[in-house]
Amino acid sequence: MSGPDEKHPKRWKWRMERLFQAGLEHALGWLPGPVVFRLGELLGGITWQVLPQRRKTVLRNLRIAFCGEHDPPALRRMAQATFRRTGANLFSAARTARLAPDQLGSVIHIENLELLEHALAGGNGVVLLLSHMGNWELLSRIVHLFPQGSRAGAFYRPLNNPMLDEAVLTRRQADGTRMFSKRDNPHLVARFLREGGIVGILADQRVGPQGEMVRFFGRLTRASPLPSLLARRAKSSVLALSLTTVAPGRWSARFVPVGRSRSTAECMLTLEQAMKASPVDVFWFQERWKVYLDRNHTIRDWLGPESHGSGRPHRALLWLADAPCAWRLPEAWLHPDVNYEAVLETGAELPPWLPASTRVHFAPPGAARKVLRKLLAAMDAAAALPVDFIVTSAAPQALLQASEGEDLPLVSLPPPP
Repeated sequence: MSGPDEKHPKRWKWRMERLFQAGLEHALGWLPGPVVFRLGELLGGITWQVLPQRRKTVLRNLRIAFCGEHDPPALRRMAQATFRRTGANLFSAARTARLAPDQLGSVIHIENLELLEHALAGGNGVVLLLSHMGNWELLSRIVHLFPQGSRAGAFYRPLNNPMLDEAVLTRRQADGTRMFSKRDNPHLVARFLREGGIVGILADQRVGPQGEMVRFFGRLTRASPLPSLLARRAKSSVLALSLTTVAPGRWSARFVPVGRSRSTAECMLTLEQAMKASPVDVFWFQERWKVYLDRNHTIRDWLGPESHGSGRPHRALLWLADAPCAWRLPEAWLHPDVNYEAVLETGAELPPWLPASTRVHFAPPGAARKVLRKLLAAMDAAAALPVDFIVTSAAPQALLQASEGEDLPLVSLPPPP
């Protein structure tokens, strides 16, 4: 007869992760906050050295968010500082998770609490736009510093480890925070708001095709319409919150008001302003501006038919070096927000169907994967903005492998009949 652990082969892994988290929190709880912060910085610095793919992701995000504001060396320094600060914030979160409510004021200060008080006076609650910034685990406990009698709720995504998920959920609820999941009826959340509640929503995360098209840090992308939807349905006020490090083991929270329209575009613009208060405190480790494409889902499908105004366009490589001679880019892949750069066989001329102003790169046909990876990295670094995707026809296996190694989406369209 098989035991429960045999029926769930991941149970031991879950249990070990839960024990590790509990042990880490217990150990760090004995250390002063600044010491824990410095230990996290050290670990973050080591992570910068040993995780090259994560370096690429962070640098890519920073290149998009701050294109034209910082040169490449400055962005690289910012990326390295982000690794150190993220390590410090994550380590600190393990320590502050066990602090008594009356100790929270010693590690976090709210600069302009009067904005929240004024928003709550409207009587229809407050939608609070949050981002993965600073010691963001403190956000589930910050209700202890809100005006007396405040009721707070937050959306959460269950963790993959159910044992960790149960522990984290129990702790957050113990602080008086009402937890909502994406499965909850929006009317339930709207009622909580109309009763004067505060609902925090992490709004900086990447979303899929269901998101609303907006500009975020000047780049056309999709964002969750949930904050705007709830605010308009409940007639609630909307505030964004920035959480910045002011000293090792100490943070400052500041509210930023959202305009009266409370549209998704305005919400994301305000959240951007809050995040810019301290870019190195932002968790840039998820590829925020990733595009989702395949043969049947074009860039026009992803971005929509319009450009939504000027901003930081997408860069795309039109790989012609290995494509059939008669092939050309289908019209469905053209978009006013995308600048295509041609990759030609060494010595070849730009095809007449492409504008004469098209940026040109060269690659030998049939090149090996290692050669192609170096070429792709060089093409990516040839401009301030990173390359977002590649379009070609009948892509060779080496190119498919090279693009995967460089984390560049590649769409290989059928050859002409």
